Amino acid sequence: MSSDKVPFAGVMPDSGRRKKQKKVFIALFATLVVVAAVIGIAAGVNSRKSSVSAAHIDGATHAVLKSACSSTRYPDLCYSAVAASASSGGSKKVSNLKDVIGLSVNITITAVQENYFSIKKLTKRKGLTKREKTALHDCLETIDETLDELHEVQDDLEQYPNTKSLKQHADDFLTLLSSAITNQETCLDGFSHDKADEHVRDALIKGEEHVEKLCSNVLAMIKNMTDTDIATERKTAGRKLQEDHGVAGTEVDGEGWPVWMSAADRRLLQSSSVTPNVVVAKDGSGGYTAAAVAAAPDNSKTRYVIRIKAGVYRENVDVSKKKKNIMFLGDGRTTTIITASRNVVDGSTTFNSATVGKYRIN
Repeated sequence: MSSDKVPFAGVMPDSGRRKKQKKVFIALFATLVVVAAVIGIAAGVNSRKSSVSAAHIDGATHAVLKSACSSTRYPDLCYSAVAASASSGGSKKVSNLKDVIGLSVNITITAVQENYFSIKKLTKRKGLTKREKTALHDCLETIDETLDELHEVQDDLEQYPNTKSLKQHADDFLTLLSSAITNQETCLDGFSHDKADEHVRDALIKGEEHVEKLCSNVLAMIKNMTDTDIATERKTAGRKLQEDHGVAGTEVDGEGWPVWMSAADRRLLQSSSVTPNVVVAKDGSGGYTAAAVAAAPDNSKTRYVIRIKAGVYRENVDVSKKKKNIMFLGDGRTTTIITASRNVVDGSTTFNSATVGKYRIN
């Protein structure tokens, strides 16, 4: 009988085992090298993408951007977005904080417009529930409103700080941008009441949150700018700005009226008798409030007064953004009552459950 040992079935001799382990190790090492190379390439691409903007801007612009974005909640997003725009060559030279804010507003408007087309595409998806369709429509409305607000910020920024007081500029910017931020939450809230809505919500959330962050950054930079300018004005003028009274955030004159209110509106509110443009009455002598709003002229330059006589009106009244300068005049807070019952449980969205309005009544 041979003295060589015959390996037991299924058991590899030490030399064979070592050879196979070596082959496995070499194969595993090669795989890791390939994976590392892929990760390295991906990281390199991402690094180049993130640094390409900075590579095409000069040192002075870099310093301005770093300083401006340092006051924001999302400084990396602020810097990368504005740097990319500034390096594209299509924008004016960035030399101060106001320039950075202007570019940021433009970038935000573009992002909102992209969301609009994404949502329009979603509205064509088959199998949408009634609530999903309503919620998507709400999103389109809030986007429309957001664009109006951002364009108004854009116009005010071009006129800053010459057309009104610094305090009024600051209050207006705060109101417009806070509303724009809230609009993104309002859109997403329409899909938060039913598990079936989660798929549509997931398709929207990235774009809506991106716009919300951009708006937040713009607001932070504007606050930094206006706070600094107001402090400088106080110091150089050697006086305090007028003290606020009444509604928080609203500058008032010596008689207690909001500074934005025209003399004509003040006379209208002080008058003991006002001639309305239309009368709404529960007794049949007038129509519904919603119909009166619909009949009001679009984009009116003067006040359109709707007199609502005593009674309980069970209706939802939507005041679209085209219906400007509308004034509701009732017979008293306890005698003229508008009420409705839309609610989420019955299939409505929060956005559509308001009894009166959706937009600011200017």
